[in-house]
Amino acid sequence: LRAFAEVAPPARLVIAGDGPERAALDVLARSLGLETRVRFAGHLDDPASVYGEFDVFALSSDTEQMPLSVIEAMAAGLPVAATDVGDVRSMLAPENAALLTPRDDAALANALAALLDDPALRARLGAANRARAAREFDQAAMLAAYEALFRGDAA
Repeated sequence: LRAFAEVAPPARLVIAGDGPERAALDVLARSLGLETRVRFAGHLDDPASVYGEFDVFALSSDTEQMPLSVIEAMAAGLPVAATDVGDVRSMLAPENAALLTPRDDAALANALAALLDDPALRARLGAANRARAAREFDQAAMLAAYEALFRGDAA
């Protein structure tokens, strides 16, 4: 929310998910003057179903390993602005790496603004992410990789 507060309108933020921090996030959004630009979607049984409504996917985590939400966003053809945590760098298409940031609100805001200001960049990175998701994270490809590993064929 603090990073998004630095992004110029008319950009809007959708926060999917719910949990014990929801009330505090609601208060923070209001204190930052974002109440009209932020929508709390709450728990979604199928969060990937809403990715088609987005121009950009953002991940502001302090810690992650291999976030499924990033793979879902990639499969949906979205560019990703994210903190450089866990396996996120190795998951994304290499072209998207420039938009990984340290855990810093201003840096994440700059990455978001760069994507929001450049539709051609969004399209190019989204296509690269979609291709990588299909190649690396498709269920059949992953099962084949596991099978090769179990057979001892994996390098």
